Amino acid sequence: MSVSDIHAYHKLITDSYDHRSENYNDSLPHREQAQQLVDYYPPPAAGRVLDVGTGTGAAAFHAAEYVGETGEVLGVDISSGMINKATALLQDSGLSHVRFVQADGERLQHTQAYFDRIYCASAFFWMTDKQQTLNHWCELLKPGGRIGFHAWPETSYVWGYVARQALKTQGVEYLAHSPYGSVEIITGLLNRVGYEDIDIKIIESGHYLSLQEAIDAWINETDYPIGQYPHPVAVTPPDVLERARHVYIREMEHRNTEEGVWNDTTQYYVYAKKPQS
Repeated sequence: MSVSDIHAYHKLITDSYDHRSENYNDSLPHREQAQQLVDYYPPPAAGRVLDVGTGTGAAAFHAAEYVGETGEVLGVDISSGMINKATALLQDSGLSHVRFVQADGERLQHTQAYFDRIYCASAFFWMTDKQQTLNHWCELLKPGGRIGFHAWPETSYVWGYVARQALKTQGVEYLAHSPYGSVEIITGLLNRVGYEDIDIKIIESGHYLSLQEAIDAWINETDYPIGQYPHPVAVTPPDVLERARHVYIREMEHRNTEEGVWNDTTQYYVYAKKPQS
């Protein structure tokens, strides 16, 4: 992406999450997933933690319990609405070892080799350059420190996967979760940085959609263009989109069973360690 495209992409994200910030903390699944991300590889007592894409602070507050008052937790997010909500929750908590700052977790200006843990709960997919982001986080980690983030298989969320394949038949690139969509791809990204002790936990889940629900989920400009700007739908001619939509419908009909269309929501919990030297 160009610099102007990155700014526009970030504005799209911040506008969305600013709008969602008031009720975001009410989402039990988001809180549980963020807390579980911390629990698999918790920070040490008195440790230093960075929470990227902190939202309303679910992972940050949970990590704060592990590090204790002699530790330090920094939560960053590009959404001012999310940071304002997290800060309000922090004031209510009375905790003094947690801070929230509006900042870009891909390009954080901070002391290097500082953090024991870097977490990114349900936000890694937003990063514009995932390889560079993993490089940057490695620089911020202490030797022996760990990162932990969520990712999804390429085939997860059936409407996105099938739409990607349908658009591909018309020569349109729609990335969705493909840039990190398998254990092999993620392992390669981490290996290229030099991370070690890679642990990818696969949490399987899913449910059935009715055929009509699956068909109606065909993408449009209001859907999140993960890692892309402008949205491919916005710059593709209508006749090309219509041909792709017909391919999409045929594939959903092919996938339909007596129970419906299976929607895979499997999630990866990804962990890796910076070498000691």
